[in-house]
Amino acid sequence: MGNAAKDYNPGFLSDADLRAMFCVRVSEFESIVETLRENTDTSNQHVIVIGPRGSGKTTLLLRVASEIRSDPELSSRLYPIMLAEESYGVGTCGEFWLECLSRLADQAPSDTGGLDLSRGVEEARRERDDRRLRDRCLNALLDFAEQVGKRLVLGVENLNMLFSDMTDPNAGWCLRKTLQTEPQIMLVGTATSRFGEIDRPDRALYDLFRVLTLRPLDREESALLCEKVAGQPVESGAARRLQILTGGSPRLLAIMARFAAETSFGALMADLLDMVDEHTAYFKSHLESLPAQERRVYLALLELWRPSTAREVAERARIETSACSAQLRRLMGRGVVSEAGGTPRRRQYDASERLYAIYFLLRRSRGADGLARALVAFMEAYYSHPELRGLVDRMAADASRLDPAVRHLWDATLRRLGRSPVLAPHLVRERPRYVDDDVREAIEATAAARDRAAEALERGDPACALEIWDGVLHEFEAIERRAPKVASALRDEVAAVLGCKALCLRDLGRLEESLVTCDEAIRQFDVNDPADAVASVLITRSRVLRELERTVEEMEAYAELARRFGSGDELPTHARVLLAESRVLNAEHLFHLERPDESIAEFEKLVEHFGESPVADIRDVVAYGLFLKATVLSSLDRTGEQRATYDEVLRRLDHSDRLAEAGERPVRTRAEALRMRAEVHMLRLEACILLGDQPSAIGDVQAVLGILPELDDLPEGLIADLMVASPNLGFDQMATLIRESPSAALLLPLTTAFELEMGLEPRVAVEVREVAEDIRKDLAQARR
Repeated sequence: MGNAAKDYNPGFLSDADLRAMFCVRVSEFESIVETLRENTDTSNQHVIVIGPRGSGKTTLLLRVASEIRSDPELSSRLYPIMLAEESYGVGTCGEFWLECLSRLADQAPSDTGGLDLSRGVEEARRERDDRRLRDRCLNALLDFAEQVGKRLVLGVENLNMLFSDMTDPNAGWCLRKTLQTEPQIMLVGTATSRFGEIDRPDRALYDLFRVLTLRPLDREESALLCEKVAGQPVESGAARRLQILTGGSPRLLAIMARFAAETSFGALMADLLDMVDEHTAYFKSHLESLPAQERRVYLALLELWRPSTAREVAERARIETSACSAQLRRLMGRGVVSEAGGTPRRRQYDASERLYAIYFLLRRSRGADGLARALVAFMEAYYSHPELRGLVDRMAADASRLDPAVRHLWDATLRRLGRSPVLAPHLVRERPRYVDDDVREAIEATAAARDRAAEALERGDPACALEIWDGVLHEFEAIERRAPKVASALRDEVAAVLGCKALCLRDLGRLEESLVTCDEAIRQFDVNDPADAVASVLITRSRVLRELERTVEEMEAYAELARRFGSGDELPTHARVLLAESRVLNAEHLFHLERPDESIAEFEKLVEHFGESPVADIRDVVAYGLFLKATVLSSLDRTGEQRATYDEVLRRLDHSDRLAEAGERPVRTRAEALRMRAEVHMLRLEACILLGDQPSAIGDVQAVLGILPELDDLPEGLIADLMVASPNLGFDQMATLIRESPSAALLLPLTTAFELEMGLEPRVAVEVREVAEDIRKDLAQARR
């Protein structure tokens, strides 16, 4: 991850690095540079940039300084002096100019035409009279400007804090006089918020600065910054999630994007605690920099995690309301708290820097489903662009193109269509030993090769397994040359090895070679060969044809499997699972070819041949086939049959659960079974709404809401389904069902959207409200 300080301190970057990474705040940068170019008269226009911590003020000032140094026209007449971000030692006007001279001595080249800046700083530090200190340091700065023939551009951070800590009440007026009367000095400052010195007509700096306010980054700017920092494209949904979590803060976006450069954005959202731990020092430094009483009030506000009145914060912090109000005002001055609605008599406050609230809640709720964790889970699901309606289409596509969010359906139910490495050992069986020593040795060598190849596949190295099988085939060819008469005795061994080789080629993506190898294996078989070996090669061939998108040949292969093996009673378990899957795949193709009646018939044959199987894996395939059958029924508007089919799927899932409790472990894990159950209930809900059966629809909603807290993440498409169902059940009723369920925290943005639709004003965190507003836009789109 690199040095932690460097991760969020742009002061460590070189000018070249600054220019390379600077991609947002471009308009503000150009505006400041334009002002510098126009400052050529006897007076200067000074600039102040206002924005909360982490909004990019420091980076912007450093980028301006680097532009002055690199631009020929600007560098010929301007000289930048960047003060330290935290100038804690400045309490008077004289000390301000001493700080400027000290920074110039650090930054200026040693050859300054006879001016010994370092010595001048040392002598000035011994001066005790502030007026003489001011004159001495200011004159030294002006002498330097005259010597180099350039105007000095002072970059001063946190002017609001600087003036709040000043002990000299006349310091502001002293600074104003110099900035108005000395054309050789101009100031570009920053502040975390507006403050009295620039806002009130009776204060020294009033109307002295041109004010630039840094707004939070929008979605496009957030995506641009994340892509620049992470060095990889950013999906728009991920950019929106990061924008909401960080409030569009460039510093926090950079931290999260840099973390995401080493993981995926999905993993970042799922493992946000890792990011928090990685940058705990940064977050803690932000909190520990606050005085104790302010920190107490700030943490109380973070814990409330919604716009809150001073009284509510005071009760949480256990202090008097008047004292709390004073601390909130100070926190607003620091830019870490802002007003968030309410009335003039009952103002509401919220944290300005939003990821700190997430950080605080996650640290407090580690190991529990806290509000922040629930929001992250919700956004991960909501902004994934649900595609459950296209489930059949995706399952028909190449497995390598499947959406990761539904990959579990493929893995758990279809077992990745037989690509599991555990199948390889089954494809080479011990054959009867022949009298011929060459044949016996070849069979023994094949058994040993089988073990080595299985180990290679288990460690994810199909290329190594392929090399092993090629070695076995080469040995077979040598035997055939040496003893042609006994070669026929190895025919079934050769076929089995060719089947294993075909699987390896398929795993390596060499599909055409795999198909040729399958055909060669089939030619080696005869009617007396073991059924499982033949079936395995035929199934591999059908899967390769699927991946090559040669649909007609693929369906012919399925028909051949059905003709030769039926329910596959003579096959071992793993082959019967693959045979059942072939029925499902064939039914899918029939549906896509707009032959829905034949597709339904194929699903019915699946139930006829495999529906009562005692094997958990096969029952899972049947349940999934029925799940897809309901989709076909939906396309035919046979809603009653569709709901009945979903009922049958749920019955079979209940059966699997009972078997699991009795000690049998089905292929599908409990989490996967629960996920599929939730998806079935949501689709059944849709059918119930179409049938006008509101009580059953409510039951489906309640069932889903009871399942969600047991899942690691929200199923893709579920939020969209609840949104579609809500107008039919009523926003009020849907919101009530959610609030009274175990999923209330997970779905808080959704209930917030429903309340907004009903004209209510829910009091929730700004992050939750922003997601809710996005939901309302989607609701409006759906209605249109």
